[in-house]
Amino acid sequence: MGSGASKKAWGRRFHITSNVPDPTGETYQQIFPVWTISVTKNQRQLATATSDNRINLWCLVTHQLLAPLIGHADTIWRLAYSPDDLLLASASSAAVGGKHRPACYDTPPESRQLGLELGMVPDGSRLATGGSDARILIWDAQEAAEGAQRVQELSARAAMDPSWAQTAAEEAEKASQLAQPLTFWQAHEKSIHDLVFAPSESRMLLSCGAEGSIAVWDADSGNLDCRLMGHIGVVSSVAVCPTNSELLATGGEDHTVRLWDLRDIEPSSQLARMSREKVTGVNLAHFTLKGHEGGISRVRFTGDGQLLASVSKDCSVRIWVPSLFNPLLLAKFTAHEAWIRDVAWSPDQKSLFTGAADGMVFAW
Repeated sequence: MGSGASKKAWGRRFHITSNVPDPTGETYQQIFPVWTISVTKNQRQLATATSDNRINLWCLVTHQLLAPLIGHADTIWRLAYSPDDLLLASASSAAVGGKHRPACYDTPPESRQLGLELGMVPDGSRLATGGSDARILIWDAQEAAEGAQRVQELSARAAMDPSWAQTAAEEAEKASQLAQPLTFWQAHEKSIHDLVFAPSESRMLLSCGAEGSIAVWDADSGNLDCRLMGHIGVVSSVAVCPTNSELLATGGEDHTVRLWDLRDIEPSSQLARMSREKVTGVNLAHFTLKGHEGGISRVRFTGDGQLLASVSKDCSVRIWVPSLFNPLLLAKFTAHEAWIRDVAWSPDQKSLFTGAADGMVFAW
């Protein structure tokens, strides 16, 4: 499926990087691989997480660095802006759900897990995190962030006036409670590799795991709606079409992108019950899109659901028309000199951003 790419040129519009150039300016003497990227809804800011455990905020108007955010002690695997662009959530191997406004607020030690992946509910009120312990945790993002802000303000007052010390300590205790997960559950047999909420349904949460399954959850109850399988090996990414929550896209280490139609597995059907009972789920009929020569890192739909981008370890980008009747390959191009780790569409769908292990973020 999906042969026949168009010859439209996807030209490189600009780049941003925190790599350190050599004295000649022709190459880099130090490279900081980009692990993940996120773009604000107003399209004025882009966040990158790099191998030096920093989050860098970049202006998409001037293409200049606005500020580095420091606080994580280990690799930052995922970033997500809130819908109002006021909060930036991050997940790392040392702490999950660190929240920035714009300074770094880390979660308290008692709420830490080995977190790798992060998803934010469409209204920005909750976060879902998952990692190598194969659990999904749901967090109240807004209250935790507001609590951390109050602690920061009261701590500043206490530093100036010791009479505020007791109030600051009490507020810190309240904030600690707010930073606990609302609920959690065992979701996969092996590590969780991606988590996304359906853009149009705040209770619908998708996850994929290293054992090769894709799971659809009710994020409020933690109940499993169905579990699917079809990839050979690790499923590395999952995405939900913004205009049709029944259409899923996944990418795997088997070099394939796959399209699924959830209308083929009604929650009350016998097939859905079977999928919940089997550890690896059921192999639902689906489209397999081939062409990449390396494992898929990320798949992401445009806001109108008309296009799907996939990026891979083969350093290439492929743009698909994700039709459930006749999916097509629209374009393909080599984008980086190293493994592409993440991809994001601009909200107006006019630009595509890629971040890779060569330390570069390109706008296309």
